[in-house]
Amino acid sequence: MTVEFIPFGEPYSNLSSDNLRHYAAKKTLELCEKNKDFKIIELRHLTKNDGTVSDLIIVECINDQVPSHNPYGIKKRERLALVFTLDKLPEVRALRKDFPKALPHLNDVPLGKPASLCLYFEPWSAVEITWTAHKHLRRILWWLSETAKGKLHRDDQPVERVYFDSPYEIVLPPDFENRIKDQSQSLIFELVKQSTGDFKVIRGIFFPKAKAKNIPQLEILMLELSTVVQRRTESYRKTLGQIHDQLEERGAPFLDRLNATIQEKSHSGLVKNDSTRCLLIFSIPVKSKPDGVSESHELHGLLLPDDLAGLGEKTGILKTHNNKYYPVPLIGQATPDLNTAWREIEFIPIEIKFAITKKFARNASGVDDEKSDFKGVLAGVGALGSAMAELWAKESWGEWTFIDTDYIKPHNIVRHVARDFHIGKLKTDVVKEMVEINYCSDYYSAKAVNDTITNFANPKVMETITTATLLVDATTTLYSPRKLSQEDKAPRAVSVFLTPSGQSSVLLLEDADRSVRLDALEAQYYNSIINSDWGANHLDGHHGTLWVGAGCRDISAIISNEAIQLHAATLARQIRLLKDKPESCIRIWSSNFETGALAVHEIMVQPSLCCCCGDWQVIWDNGVKKQLCEMRDTQLPCETGGIILGYVDQKLKHIYVVDVLKAPLDSEADRTGFTRGTEGLAVVLGKVRRRTANIVDYIGEWHSHPPLTSASPSSIDRSLIKQLADALALDGQPALMVIVGAAGDISLSVKEG
Repeated sequence: MTVEFIPFGEPYSNLSSDNLRHYAAKKTLELCEKNKDFKIIELRHLTKNDGTVSDLIIVECINDQVPSHNPYGIKKRERLALVFTLDKLPEVRALRKDFPKALPHLNDVPLGKPASLCLYFEPWSAVEITWTAHKHLRRILWWLSETAKGKLHRDDQPVERVYFDSPYEIVLPPDFENRIKDQSQSLIFELVKQSTGDFKVIRGIFFPKAKAKNIPQLEILMLELSTVVQRRTESYRKTLGQIHDQLEERGAPFLDRLNATIQEKSHSGLVKNDSTRCLLIFSIPVKSKPDGVSESHELHGLLLPDDLAGLGEKTGILKTHNNKYYPVPLIGQATPDLNTAWREIEFIPIEIKFAITKKFARNASGVDDEKSDFKGVLAGVGALGSAMAELWAKESWGEWTFIDTDYIKPHNIVRHVARDFHIGKLKTDVVKEMVEINYCSDYYSAKAVNDTITNFANPKVMETITTATLLVDATTTLYSPRKLSQEDKAPRAVSVFLTPSGQSSVLLLEDADRSVRLDALEAQYYNSIINSDWGANHLDGHHGTLWVGAGCRDISAIISNEAIQLHAATLARQIRLLKDKPESCIRIWSSNFETGALAVHEIMVQPSLCCCCGDWQVIWDNGVKKQLCEMRDTQLPCETGGIILGYVDQKLKHIYVVDVLKAPLDSEADRTGFTRGTEGLAVVLGKVRRRTANIVDYIGEWHSHPPLTSASPSSIDRSLIKQLADALALDGQPALMVIVGAAGDISLSVKEG
């Protein structure tokens, strides 16, 4: 049987490499002369309309790895044109006229032209770096043999698309499937013009139907087609009829479905609307094998020039009556034949895309969808708070209410998510706006409350707090986390802040049961600053009244937005990961601005203890208690003691114990008494004040009682605490005395002078 070939290119009179223009073609010709798998037939050239000339090497490819009589139509001997064009991927065209055209991994070519083997997935700019003629010929042999064996398309590889991507796309709202059913809404469209004046994207936007008159609208016709088997990806044809024939040939005609959809939408009659266009959306299931199941669902759009009435008239499913279009048959009329005018409708192919959904944002961010729907409160939306809000919004993690009283000032623009046009607006409103515009209009929502998080008298604040699962304090104040700790109706809370230099960030997280609250975590954080190497310069530049507000709110503060973003990303991620764990947590991150290194310091949280002493509450912890007992035990049978470090919150009437120090070296102690010395205390207190920004200081004394003695204050102890109270009264401070007795017995006494 004679094999027929498709004419391709113009022949040269001989096989001289001088005929070839391109280096890659010359190297391939040289290799084919030595390769038994490729027999050179002739050399040709192909001149395109733009004047570009391609070199063609016509070869007979003899491939022993191709199975005889394979079901895919590949022969052991195939006539191929090896095509080389300047700055283009080398192409391989199969010249046999009956070469199978429905195979996957074929490039799309005009009808009647030789099939084009899809050998490479990357562009020439990437392939060229490692391309050689040897590799190219081996790849041709591999393509043919693997295709003949049905193995070229791997089982784990996505199925071939039905059509190539269109140069245009329409982006539909994320809640399209639900809102398209709302009869009070119209889907209008806007062209997104680029700076060149061109457009590539159309935005579909829902708009109240009553206000959509004379606004360009889209009539969406969704058609679910039959499942097709994958083969080569095709280009869109020119007319609706040609597309129908393409899909019908693959077992997925759409005319009947189209007419049924038009009928369904036109029962009450249609009036022509020149501002409306129909958008056909084909939903096409695709499977890799005839006996397989669908592996993908493709959406393809065709934008038609007609409205629904005009389209129905052209398919013949609608007829006019009293200036309106109705489905046929009309009462008293026979069913007319459907006409074929629809076949000549030209269209614009449109790639169908959807604006991001919450689920997509979570999946793309690696966020657990099932753990992301909760109510959260973010108090303080300055530089750090607004950056975290933006990160969480893009991940669609949580449903947030922002609480703050501040407004945007000019200097905020350097580090805040706000823009220049936001100056003068409330920070809560700005952050709400900025996080919402990450998504399609009216899809993602946040709330804004213009108040302080501690104004529990405001019903809106209280409702926000009591209905939330998580409260994030980024207020940068000392007062807010302490006050929140006193509110039993508040949810689990976490406090985050940057140090004034911007080099470090801190996270204090309550446990799920709130047994260790933010104010207690704060005291343990100061303990770590005092006793850790990293604490030496941790709070350098601190004003002592604000965490980072003293830095962030100060126009002269030098903290780059890079530092804000670095720590915001770290803190936002840590809060997200830690939220679902029940334990409390103290973590500090220190960055090296020169190398970019980020070191983490994790502090073991101690169970919190609280003791009421008259009008005062003393907040301390198991770590301090254990330390006191150990210091007593090491000095037995003698008594011992030292000073207590901490701070006093006069508004809350709280005394926070941060640390207890051992006896100075010049102290005097025996079995019946203890007199504390002073050697080195001035230096230690100076270090403590500097490291903690003058927050932690001397607040009282502790001492131990001898063996077999309780911790109850003696008459001497009562006299001592009066002296302490009188001395501290000069600063308006109460005095704290702690006594450590036998068997872990500890007493706390507070006295004011």
